[in-house]
Amino acid sequence: MQVINLRLLVTSMIIWAVTAVAAQSIEIVVHRGANALAPENTWPSADSALHYQAKWIEVDVRKSKDGVLFNLHDETLERTTNGKGKLADMLSEDVRKLDAGSWFGPQFAGLHVPTIAEMLDSLQGKANVFFDVKRGTPIPTLVNLVREKGFAGKSFFWFGDEGMLREFIALAPEMKIKVNAGDIERLKYWQNICTPSYVEIAPEKITEVFRTYCHQHNIKVMAACQEDDTSQFQLVIDKKADLVNLDRPEVFVRLLPSWGLYLRHIRNIKLKDIQLKLVDEDFRPAIVDEDVEGLTTDRIQLYP
Repeated sequence: MQVINLRLLVTSMIIWAVTAVAAQSIEIVVHRGANALAPENTWPSADSALHYQAKWIEVDVRKSKDGVLFNLHDETLERTTNGKGKLADMLSEDVRKLDAGSWFGPQFAGLHVPTIAEMLDSLQGKANVFFDVKRGTPIPTLVNLVREKGFAGKSFFWFGDEGMLREFIALAPEMKIKVNAGDIERLKYWQNICTPSYVEIAPEKITEVFRTYCHQHNIKVMAACQEDDTSQFQLVIDKKADLVNLDRPEVFVRLLPSWGLYLRHIRNIKLKDIQLKLVDEDFRPAIVDEDVEGLTTDRIQLYP
């Protein structure tokens, strides 16, 4: 049987956990859901992202011909549904009949294109929401829906159209905005138009000067790592981004100390009588590989 010095083990765990705080503080924003695990912009992809510590789920806002807001990335339906043409040219009742899952795999056959209202209902109490607002979206309709569903303080918004951004600011000054900028000068451009709460930037462009400027202006830095490229995930951690916008949370999360152990999982630590208690059921310990007295890999409990 393996013998472990419990005092040394717990002390080492504390030191390790404290040094892990910076990496653990990065909030995961999932672009179109965990779309390598389930069809993008559907509830299964969002639900999969939550399993891998996503704090924010991105939704792409588009309207149907009769003004219903749906969660669909593309302007057209062909890539992710069995429909054809533009979403904006279809009535909502017809959009609801489309299959948005079979293209990804037979196990997802029959999934429909979710409305934004359905996504918000499903995410209540589970995650915050990043709204990517596409051209043609009626801003008053979106603002009213967000307020109605209670997400005004649990969201931020990005607009590819500057005119829509200005309309949004006038209608919802209390809601948070994300802008894209590769340097401080571009960020200042947006600061002349709005009060950004978040700025998205390529991880290699994040500098200490840029991060300090942002934090001095109460702006959080979000590293952009969309699509299937995971090569910059470690750089995001090294650059100390506040958030990361990505497609592969199941890959990124394995680089974080939280995939093993960090202080959130420990209710109390007493070096005298050495007690550790888990508060997270979905815990994957990374300290030991085999059971020893009072120490197991599926539930850690240490006793004197």
